[in-house]
Amino acid sequence: MGWFIREGRSEQSWVDQTLGSISTPPIQLLAFFGLVIFLLSISNHSESKAQVERESTGLNLLLYLLPLVLVLVTYVTMRNRFSYAVQAAGLPVESGKQDGCSPWGVALIVVLVLVLVKYQS
Repeated sequence: MGWFIREGRSEQSWVDQTLGSISTPPIQLLAFFGLVIFLLSISNHSESKAQVERESTGLNLLLYLLPLVLVLVTYVTMRNRFSYAVQAAGLPVESGKQDGCSPWGVALIVVLVLVLVKYQS
């Protein structure tokens, strides 16, 4: 029954007692953990730097090829859609040259602009 009745206990809560009994760790232990964390971060830094360089190269290649792929997909889509639309309407398919510029010319200009932007001083 002594559990429910406070007999000679101090009026501090268990949190206050726990916080009051905590002491700082020795300086040698703090220095050891600091050194271990520092060495681990240095070893991971070189690996992560190499990985970032690899991913950057891959991203640059993707960014150079993406406009060319988009122009090609647009060209194929528009060419196929136009022929289906003409055939569906019952009109004869024209064999002449269409108005507008070539998608290959646009692709060449996009690639040229990308190269100029990359090598600008």
